[in-house]
Amino acid sequence: MDAPHARVLITGAGTGIGAATARVLARRGDELALHHHLHRAEAESLAEELVAAGGRAFPVPGNLTFTKDLDRMVHALSSRFPSLEGLVLNAGAYPRTAFDQISDEQFEATVRLNLFSPFALTRRLLPLLRKATPSPARVVLVSSILAFNGSAHGADYAASKAGILGLARSMARELAPGITVNVVAPGSIDTAILAEDTPAQREARGRQVPLGRVGSPEEVARVVAFLTSPDANYMTGTTVHVNGGLRMD
Repeated sequence: MDAPHARVLITGAGTGIGAATARVLARRGDELALHHHLHRAEAESLAEELVAAGGRAFPVPGNLTFTKDLDRMVHALSSRFPSLEGLVLNAGAYPRTAFDQISDEQFEATVRLNLFSPFALTRRLLPLLRKATPSPARVVLVSSILAFNGSAHGADYAASKAGILGLARSMARELAPGITVNVVAPGSIDTAILAEDTPAQREARGRQVPLGRVGSPEEVARVVAFLTSPDANYMTGTTVHVNGGLRMD
């Protein structure tokens, strides 16, 4: 992909891995659409930061669980982008609830955000992705180590992130050769998901990792950047683990 002309949408771009990815891609010259829903102020501030540094970025609001918002987002992108070279599907929620306390409504809401919305948004964006210049366009979905290990307090989250793997592999087969689709599966990363850890819990979490620490959002972002670059031209349907050795496949 010709980086100075690459146009990329990042969902959940206001904080965490999404914001880190925006900063990494902006440094290489990509033009960014920064999706946000609950973190409007952060996304708008990030867009201002990137523009002030000489980059190109603008915020795109939307509740990804509402189809009318998805349609509105696609219309907004189509009015500014003649094509879409990259799509980073990062937005998600991890309610952290014991299995016997998860309501039907919560399970459905988690799956709708974490699994349905990547499908629904990508399908709507296919016309822009198929115009990527040069081809192929690159789609990256953010899953989780919990898709493989399961979660003791988030069956809805783990199930949705496991579903991402089947969705991505199916899209990779159907959308090739014009669109590549890959997955990043982070382990313990220093984001809001770990914000409630006590110092003792954080230390214990780090001890479980062979590399001896939790990861940073930037370390995941650099892998996303690779998968949205020409260096990943011969990769599709692949899951890249970023977990410090916590799981080895």
